[in-house]
Amino acid sequence: MKLLALGVDHRSAPASVREALAFDGAKLDAGLEALKQAFPGNEFVVLSTCNRVEVYAAGEPDVIPETEALSEFLVEFHALPAEAFAGHLVSYHDEGVVGHLFRVAASLESLVLGEGQILGQVRRAYRTAGARHAVGPIFHRVFREALRIGKQVREETGMDQGKLSVASVAVDVAREVFDTFTDKVVLVIGAGKMGELTLQHLKTLRPGRIVVTNRSFERAEAAAARWGGRAVPFDRLNPALIEADLVISTTAAAEPIITFDQYARVQRARRNRLALILDIAIPRDFDPRIGDLDQVMLYNVDDLRAQAEQNLRRRRKGIDPALTIIEHETAACYAALRHQSSASAVLRQLGDNAAAIRRHELDALFASRPGLSDADREAIAHMVYRVQNQMLHRPRAALRSAASEPIHEHHHSLLNAVRHLFGLADG
Repeated sequence: MKLLALGVDHRSAPASVREALAFDGAKLDAGLEALKQAFPGNEFVVLSTCNRVEVYAAGEPDVIPETEALSEFLVEFHALPAEAFAGHLVSYHDEGVVGHLFRVAASLESLVLGEGQILGQVRRAYRTAGARHAVGPIFHRVFREALRIGKQVREETGMDQGKLSVASVAVDVAREVFDTFTDKVVLVIGAGKMGELTLQHLKTLRPGRIVVTNRSFERAEAAAARWGGRAVPFDRLNPALIEADLVISTTAAAEPIITFDQYARVQRARRNRLALILDIAIPRDFDPRIGDLDQVMLYNVDDLRAQAEQNLRRRRKGIDPALTIIEHETAACYAALRHQSSASAVLRQLGDNAAAIRRHELDALFASRPGLSDADREAIAHMVYRVQNQMLHRPRAALRSAASEPIHEHHHSLLNAVRHLFGLADG
């Protein structure tokens, strides 16, 4: 049994190389089929995301592709010159493949430490390969363990706790201030990239209403339509502020667009209801003194960045415990794979040995009874085959059970006992 992983990620290759090697859309199914045809008798999983493209292979030593052969496959499949990604490909072998996949699933290899998307991406890659009949006993065990370990690391280390982007931290702050959002009005000022990103995060809150305003009303309308909100003209900003419980401002204005006196009048019109203002614009959109008003909570981008950095420090504290878990589980999984491979080898030997004995004895019998009809020969051969299978049923069942369960010293003893009892070769 040998394992190989080959590919690129955000550390080894620029985006242009990752995009060129990507198995996106219909290419994923086509790639799996092409791998099966190019290297029959092996198992394959292709993990293709924005930040990594990796081909995982497993099989017997005499049939699994070498690193160079798999590299050439990528060149031919994507119709690329080899020099386009020379020096960018990274490979892992055997136990290193298992450890790498476990780190990937636990998001330790991600661009954003602790991000939650990768576990779902690993699951989809495994399921897609399974649907294409590209996986077998090796990768069924390895990828199921990877999904379990990825979840375990998150639960036990807090690796995924706390958001790391300003927009997502802003939404976390809102969750801490308000118990519910179904009765809240959210106002987003600005429809640029940051405004769009904020709207994406805001949808998870399921607010009662989303209002979007921008100096370009067309852009405000487009953003509002994408996220189920309502656009208002920029000259109607004050009425929108009076209506809003949560304000997120993301413009690129050169100076504050809301003065202290202006918002003081707004707050009086709101009858001093609690207002949360998340000013993530640079320069700031709201006069910082607005935060001194009664029932007004004002956070600027520096406040949110400080929280994001604190969250990152908290996640980094989970790296060592995560690596400890992964190191232990990698060793256990690879040992189980080797045991599974040994059990499979004994099963093959057992079957081959019994078949050889059956053929030898049938040949001797038929040679000594030349008068037997073809029907008699077929009936005798079928009966002997059935007796062979019945005799071997329990040893085979015990070996398969031992191969699928956690390793125990009893399993090694069982393999050795079967080899000894049936006169099979070691190894």
